[in-house]
Amino acid sequence: MRTVEFDAVVVGTGPAGSASALVAAKKGLKVLVIERGPEPGSKTVSGAMIRIDEVGKVFGTDIPIERQVKRFKVIIANGGDRVNLDFPVSGLGTVGRRKFDAWMSSKAEAAGAVVITKTSVTGIKRTEGGIKVLTDRGEISTGRVVLAEGANPILSMSLRIRDDLTPEDAVQTAKEVYSMPQTEVTKRMGLSADTDGEVWRVIYVNKTFGAGFLYTYKDAIAIGAGAPMKSMIEKKYQPNVMIEDFKEDLGLKQLLSGTSLREYSAKIIPESGFPYCKAGIDNVYLAGDAIGLVNPLTFDGIGPAIASGVIAGNAVAEGWDPRKYEEALKYDPLIKSVISSRKLVKQLLSTGEKYVTLLPEIMKRWASGDLYGIRELVSENAWTILKDLTLLMQVRK
Repeated sequence: MRTVEFDAVVVGTGPAGSASALVAAKKGLKVLVIERGPEPGSKTVSGAMIRIDEVGKVFGTDIPIERQVKRFKVIIANGGDRVNLDFPVSGLGTVGRRKFDAWMSSKAEAAGAVVITKTSVTGIKRTEGGIKVLTDRGEISTGRVVLAEGANPILSMSLRIRDDLTPEDAVQTAKEVYSMPQTEVTKRMGLSADTDGEVWRVIYVNKTFGAGFLYTYKDAIAIGAGAPMKSMIEKKYQPNVMIEDFKEDLGLKQLLSGTSLREYSAKIIPESGFPYCKAGIDNVYLAGDAIGLVNPLTFDGIGPAIASGVIAGNAVAEGWDPRKYEEALKYDPLIKSVISSRKLVKQLLSTGEKYVTLLPEIMKRWASGDLYGIRELVSENAWTILKDLTLLMQVRK
């Protein structure tokens, strides 16, 4: 590749990268999007749940949804003790990330952005005339850069915009996807139609405190679990063992019997980031997972990533300074929710196990009519509950 010029270069074709490219291209900029994988979405695995309105207002309503989520289940599990809640929902859908990411990238291309794949960015350096983006295929001259490089932000760290993740600031996750016919997914999950879906959120204790999920796709069921990385390192707990324990605890092996494992992946999810790290420097803007915009309390990373990408696209188009970009991030409702939840998330990493034990015990005592016993349990844990409620009241939108 010879040296070429673009108004803006975006690194990454995930939700944040494609959103920023789409916005900047719509504003008339000549935008280049660089993807390391063979195609957009090729480095991601399986899928996720989305809030349809969050995606639709940026990319359009023709979202490649696998299933419309009609039932949502919350499970609190501590060994044999368990509390289950399920309720109808609307406005939610499951997506396969390969197809979903490719669709978002196509929207950016339709707006005028140029997307190149199989290209690795090896560095970024400043010149008198702007910025040089170094790749394994040549150099690109540009005025502005969006780094939407995901949870392992090597370029951002090389520019000293942010530090590397530490075990205290990350969760280790593992995910498995099991293939089966579409009608079999519907049958096994007890759904009313082949287009209906169900999602689980699980808070549990096994060898460590953790959280898990179950998603239904058109022709597959995905399960996953995660736990604080620091705890997993201390206990020498491997991700593949964690997900096996999760399946055992939740009785999922019977649900998945006779199916074939299509995907296994392990991923680190940031639990810290902006505003405890910078979101950019002059003419370089970070977005999405690169600055830890994941809300563990709502299991939502795609919504905040898209929101930050839109803001980054506007910043690129209008040449914002880093301070204006960071202020705009703080003002966005989805990102504000992530930021204001950080203290509570950190607290729950240490107190969450207590709730997993407490809630099933309260329900058992209620069933037996032991209201005084409930009072004792609440009284014993009142200080912890009060502190966590205080942090919850600080969450903003």
